Amino acid sequence: MISIVSIADRPDLVPVTGKWRWEAFFKDEMSLDEMLRLEQECASSSELMPTVLVMLEGEYPVGMIALCLDDLEGRPDLNPWLAGVYVDPRYRGNGYALRLIEELEGLARNQGIKRLSLYTGNATGLYHRAGWAMTETVQRKGRPYSVMQKNL
Repeated sequence: MISIVSIADRPDLVPVTGKWRWEAFFKDEMSLDEMLRLEQECASSSELMPTVLVMLEGEYPVGMIALCLDDLEGRPDLNPWLAGVYVDPRYRGNGYALRLIEELEGLARNQGIKRLSLYTGNATGLYHRAGWAMTETVQRKGRPYSVMQKNL
């Protein structure tokens, strides 16, 4: 059975989500310990942003997604952000990323958010399938990234 929970409700998942996020997105920017500390702060926050959702198959974590502010430095005009989409490699190809995206969009919509932004280096196809539109290309650390948005 698939379920989606917040790390605010399941802080025991912080070591898993922190490690995933560090390995996939922050390995070159901070230590794993720093990432785990930030993930714990997120789990302890009562604010909407940041929110980290985790997909569980039974009780086993298989993927995650985040809602946050200021994901792309210097672009507060694009807030808020869908970020940190990650599915464990053993579970990819099952549509889990799309389900996580839909869940986060629903959460944002229910909180009165009218538009979300994201940036990606290699997953534009996934986000196009979820109804997102590319709005611009930016350079980050010498690599091109697509900025995408979706009106909710």
